[in-house]
Amino acid sequence: MIVCSKEDDICSIDSLALRARKLLDQEIEFISNPCFGDAAAESEILNGMASRSPESYLDSSRVSSASGSSTTISRLCRAEVLSAEEEQRLFRCFNYLKYKANRYRSQLDPEWVTEDQLNQIEQLLHQAQLARDEILSRNMRLVVSIVKKCMTAGVSFDELFSDGCLTLLKAIDKFDYSRGFRFSTYAYHAVSNYAYRKIANRRKERAQYKQLPPERSMEETGAVKNPLMGTETWDELSELLNESIDTLDEREQLIVKSRFALGKHRKTLTFQKLADQLGISKERVRQLEQRAVAKLKVIAEGSRLDLIRELVCD
Repeated sequence: MIVCSKEDDICSIDSLALRARKLLDQEIEFISNPCFGDAAAESEILNGMASRSPESYLDSSRVSSASGSSTTISRLCRAEVLSAEEEQRLFRCFNYLKYKANRYRSQLDPEWVTEDQLNQIEQLLHQAQLARDEILSRNMRLVVSIVKKCMTAGVSFDELFSDGCLTLLKAIDKFDYSRGFRFSTYAYHAVSNYAYRKIANRRKERAQYKQLPPERSMEETGAVKNPLMGTETWDELSELLNESIDTLDEREQLIVKSRFALGKHRKTLTFQKLADQLGISKERVRQLEQRAVAKLKVIAEGSRLDLIRELVCD
């Protein structure tokens, strides 16, 4: 016989209450349907949900590889495209599982909850996630196709592909299958519209950069002189950076020159001033600087670049 102490019982109750509160705080969104209230329809809705593994819908006869894509992306693009019937089945199942989990969750009382109740809800949400993952995988080829068409200078394949997948996930959550439209059509418009907006915004940023005043005017407006570095050291590091800076794009060059005081007056600009001039956020300037430094470290001596970075004050 297993004897449980009073402390063990309290810990177990606290653990269940914590899981219950976590479920109650979790947002469960779904597209409802009148058939969800029919208990007799459940077996039909869930039919075939667990009968296929992710490997079973890979089409070994087709491999779509995109320039710059990884082996993983190429493999994901081998998944068979969903038919209209499969779309209906998966989306109905996906939303029904979340509907059912939400219904059971509404009956929870954190103070009087059982482990079986929690397991049941968590299992339903897990199955819903599996259905969502299948929809995502079966539409990955669509995202790659759109990204390849939209690729342009200044926006990488990986960046567009990552954003395209996030847009696809949002589309999955918002799609109402009962209206009779194909999800592939809905997803195509959602992903392509986002990609075109991103490219347009990037072109706008580049245009703003080209309209910036020359470097000497930046040194005259609110720049902060950095007196901590000796002339000889600064000249050496300045020469090192100038030799490597051509490997960066125009915007990164501007940020590095302004942050690392490559002007003749040895002055630096703050993140905020650069953000105002480029029309982007202060945090975005910081990210671009970090990316530029990472590129330069591959070419130049990392310790010297770190020395400059420590002397740049925001």
